Formats: sequence, structure tokens, C-alpha cells
Amino acid sequence: MAGRGRRAIDMIQEDFRVEVIGHATLRVQCGGRTFLTDPWLVDPIGCNSAFHFPPTVHDPAALAAQTDAIYISHIHQDHFNPPTLAFFSKETPIYIGDYARKKFRDEIRQLGFPVIEVPFQETVPVEGTDFAITIIRHDYEENAAYDSSVVIGTPGFTVFENNDCFLRPEKYRWLRAHFDIDYAFLGYSSASFFPICFEMDAEEKARLLTQAAERRYHDFLDAAQLLAPRLTVPFASGARFLQESVLWKNASFNSATEAVRRLRNRGLDGAVMGPGDRIAADGSLERVSKVLGRQEELAAIAEYAQRVQSWVAGLQTQGPPGGTDLVERFREYMLSLWRDTRNKIPGVSRHVIAYVLLGADEQQRFYFDFSKPDDQIFHWGEPPRYDMRYTYPSSGLRLRLDGQIDWDELHFTDSVSVHQVQYAREFYMMLRSETLDRD
Repeated sequence: MAGRGRRAIDMIQEDFRVEVIGHATLRVQCGGRTFLTDPWLVDPIGCNSAFHFPPTVHDPAALAAQTDAIYISHIHQDHFNPPTLAFFSKETPIYIGDYARKKFRDEIRQLGFPVIEVPFQETVPVEGTDFAITIIRHDYEENAAYDSSVVIGTPGFTVFENNDCFLRPEKYRWLRAHFDIDYAFLGYSSASFFPICFEMDAEEKARLLTQAAERRYHDFLDAAQLLAPRLTVPFASGARFLQESVLWKNASFNSATEAVRRLRNRGLDGAVMGPGDRIAADGSLERVSKVLGRQEELAAIAEYAQRVQSWVAGLQTQGPPGGTDLVERFREYMLSLWRDTRNKIPGVSRHVIAYVLLGADEQQRFYFDFSKPDDQIFHWGEPPRYDMRYTYPSSGLRLRLDGQIDWDELHFTDSVSVHQVQYAREFYMMLRSETLDRD
């Protein structure tokens, strides 16, 4: 269901410009029409691991009924969320970037929605509204998610929303040269499963997490400096872990209040906005959500997790089970992937990748040695050496093979862990090659 403990708030009125719905979901209003970004309202995602926090405050059906058009940045469940889209009329147009590969487009079409592919860095009108949008393509070569950012223009104000999309400084300079941005909603917290699920010394993990946090704050501040908007809002970091055993992971997220403090130290105006918070028609900020400091937020997450623990625990027992056929299916998948990509990524032949598959009553251990002939690549048991070893729950791997989640989403789930002896970069490129939008 959508955010537990949700309270209803007033819906469309002629008194706001921009409203935060939750996580990366933003609602922009102009001329009685509404434009929605990355709608995710139904918890949980990531093999029942990640939930909204703060909880959402909107009724999904009412929100859907008052939405005229949607933009979806990329294919991850916290942005492209089919259970949420089920609330929307199939006549609602969905705008995405014009990616070279069409898997993302086709998955949306299969849900029954009209899809409008927008050429990157070209401004197009949103039919039947006063909105015009410009979609900016991501700049991260290894990204498997077709990621993008969007400029939403109206006759009276302009919004930039970059969710967790990485852009290089030259893209931000291009944006500054072409748009006077009033409100910038910028990603400020890491969205990587490294080093969260990696097996390593606690002090080393803490050091790496601190480095990642500082890099993300730095990117956030530099983007705000380059764009020079009227107001900058830390955005797209509203998913948290609620299982008691993994509450510690929430400390890895950056703090929105700290991001705003750093903004102000640079002489830039910023504000924390949570679910239901709005920028009114006169530019003032109307609040529904409480602003929390870092320690206050962690305490509030723990309290919320305790309050909904029976619901969360029940979800963990759901989902597709493992099975004796799963390893064989995974073996065929991996060998097929290797045959299809070996000429493009020959460096995979250097790698040995081990797996531990967690079932209800047993563990299954096997590995792939890509230096061997095809009929000798797969082996049962423990290898003499490996570059990386992945531990997966059977239900999570099955969801991945069924196409319901991707590898990044699988690696965020509760019981996944990775032991790295040497980073197998080429293998990881191969693993995600079916969704990469670059050769």
C-alpha cells in the first residue's frame, strides 16, 4: 500500500506552483493542469526492502485522477513503479527521453500508456497544457537505467528536477545558458549499493561511506552553484530501510538539513521540503512535513519502523520462492549473456565470479570461470579463487530473472552481500549490458 499512516491533505487548488509528493515524485501545477514526475506511491520496492520515509500524505487514486501528464526519468522501481501507475488512467501520456535502446519505452507501453519520446536537450510542449519540458540525458557511462533529468517550464516559473541523475558540469552550464531556473530539486545523497552491502572491515566501510557522502554533497552544491536558481531543494532521497536488522543502513543517507546548511554557507538559498510541502502561487513555502536534523531523522525512522513492524515482517515472507531450477536458469542466462557480449567486453575472460544462493532450507554454492571454454565455465561448489562473490536470496534472483527488478535493485535488498577481492568491472558491465543505452 502507499505510505502507512498517511493522512489526507487538500489536493489541487489554485494556490501552488510545486508540491513534493515523496522521494522523487514532484507535482507541478499551471493553468489548472498538473505534471507529475517519477510517481512512486506504493510501498515497498526492492524485494520488499525499501519504503517511503517520510511516509507519503496523498491518496494515490485522488492524485492520479488530477494528473494530466507524467515524466519518468528511468527504469528503477522508485521512479518507474507499475503498482503506482495502476492508479492512473491509461490515457495519461508519459514522457521519457529518446533513448537509443527501447526496453524502457516498451515496458511502459506494455502497461497500456501512450509514450512520448523526447529528443534530449530539445524543448517540447506538453499537449493540452501550458507546460514545456526539456529532458537532459545522464552522463554516467556505466548507468544501466536510462537515467535523465527534466526542466519543466511554465509561463510564470521554471522547475529543474534531476532526481539522482548524474550530470557533468558542462550540462549544468548548458542549462544555465538556456533557462532561468526558479526552483531546482537536486539529488544530494548517494544511490549506490557500494559499500553498503559489501563485506569489509567496519572502519573501512565507514571511511568509504563518509567519502561517498562528501562527494555527493559536493556534487549537489556545485550543481546549485552552476544553476543559480531562486531556491534549491535537496531531493530524491525519501526511501529508507525498515527491517530491524538493516536499520543501520539508513545512516548512510545524507541529511537534507545538512545539505541546506552547506548551501547557505555558499550564499545560496535552500529549503528542506517533505511530502505535502508546497511552493505557493506567491512563491512562499507552505509546510506539511516536519524538518528533521540527522539524528532526529534516524530516531524518527526507528520509531516508524517499530510502529509498522508487523506489516513489514509480513511482507518479508511474501514473494516468489526459490527452486531447484533456479541455478540452471541463472547458468543459462549468464552463459547466453557472455556469448552475446564477449566480442565487446573480452576482459570478462579474466574473471572468476562466485555465488551463494540462499533458499528456505539450504545454501547453494557455484561459480563461473570465464577463462574456460563455454562448456567448462560453470562449476558447483567453491572456486580455488574468485574476484567477487555474491550472496543472493533465491526470491530476489528469481525476480531479477523474471525482469521485475534489475541488478542494482537486487543489490539493495536486505540479505544481499558482496565480497570483493578485486573489482570485476568488465563482468559488471556485461551483467548490465542488456539495459545499457550506450555501446
